[in-house]
Amino acid sequence: MKVKACKMSGDISLACSTLSKMLLHAARYPQSSVSGVVLAQARGGDTTSNTVVLVDAVPLFHLQLSLAPMLEVALTQIEQRYKSEGLIIAGYYQANEHIRDNVPDFVALKIAEKIAENNNDSCLIMIDNKRMCLNLMSAPVIVSQLTSEGKWKSKEKASVHVEAGSLEVISQLLQRRVQHDINDFDNHLDDLTCDWSNPHINKVLTTLTAAAQD
Repeated sequence: MKVKACKMSGDISLACSTLSKMLLHAARYPQSSVSGVVLAQARGGDTTSNTVVLVDAVPLFHLQLSLAPMLEVALTQIEQRYKSEGLIIAGYYQANEHIRDNVPDFVALKIAEKIAENNNDSCLIMIDNKRMCLNLMSAPVIVSQLTSEGKWKSKEKASVHVEAGSLEVISQLLQRRVQHDINDFDNHLDDLTCDWSNPHINKVLTTLTAAAQD
């Protein structure tokens, strides 16, 4: 797969919803690898902003991460679902099975490269399992982007930002065991009533975020 080399964007910003859903997904299936995609506003002709804001996440799989037909179906449905909101798939996230393994494997790299073919600002996010806890002091993620040489390189911590109050909100979610309520595409395939866009999680996030701001 040939990937168009691109210049790394300046900063990456993670909204509370994005980080919440990624970490809840990983927490629901601690015994498995999990994967998903992150969304951003389509930039269109606007190239003035030096920050990519990841506004939401969609959990994909926890059973088999490398099933290409299911991945194609999932990505197509996600694109169609969020197109009307002006959102595009802007990256891929994965949590590996083993607690000390935070290195992207072949599957992660290939899917991230596929997304990068359509979005030069796309990113690859690995969840750092060993930093997951009920009282988060920092975001347990490693964010990478493609360099001009076409290699994935981790961003400096100073260039990865998390929406204010997100760590407190996510800690509350984990303490309340809300991770058991999050749905991914695998759940949807088993039961079509399981909505992978997780509107119920969005409602909880709205309530907790509003309370944190008071």
